[in-house]
Amino acid sequence: MQLPKKHLPVVGILGLIVVAASAGGVYYYQFVISHTSVTYLPSHRLVFMTAIIEEQGGFHITNTAFLNQTNLPGFDSSKGYNLTGVNYHNYTGESDGKTIDAHVGDTITFYIYGLNATSPCNTTPANQCWLSTAHGFTISGPGTPDVTNGILPGTIPFGKWYTVTVTFNTGGSYSYFCTINCSPKHTQMAGQIAVT
Repeated sequence: MQLPKKHLPVVGILGLIVVAASAGGVYYYQFVISHTSVTYLPSHRLVFMTAIIEEQGGFHITNTAFLNQTNLPGFDSSKGYNLTGVNYHNYTGESDGKTIDAHVGDTITFYIYGLNATSPCNTTPANQCWLSTAHGFTISGPGTPDVTNGILPGTIPFGKWYTVTVTFNTGGSYSYFCTINCSPKHTQMAGQIAVT
């Protein structure tokens, strides 16, 4: 079937539009969109947390900051961290109070305070109570973070501070969690670290 000659200009114009759109798409992809991978300068993050039985909140991030110097803040397990004279600036973490975002190569120093709590008794089996006096802390994921200060896994006694500094050299989803059977919901006492 042959098109009438009066339709040929319309078909030609449509063909030119298709060719121009294709050429524009190729140009945009080749020259406008950046093809370089995004790289980040490694940063040192400070994460301040509390640890209490999961029934009363579990691990909770209270503040986050970037450390802008090479020396860590002073630390005492009874008094905690000392930011006097330390060059840092706060940043907003994830809103859930349990998730930490980081990049490959980042270092994170955790400061965790163990809060005392009365653990509720479990009714199955009858009258079984948890008499823990501390929480544990460790990190699990696709890679093993390098520990540069402190001990991992570690113990967080009630009423005391615990600190550990780790560097993440492998991306992926990590979990931090309690390693001491502290309450009936002990296995739910955890949070996430997303390393991209």
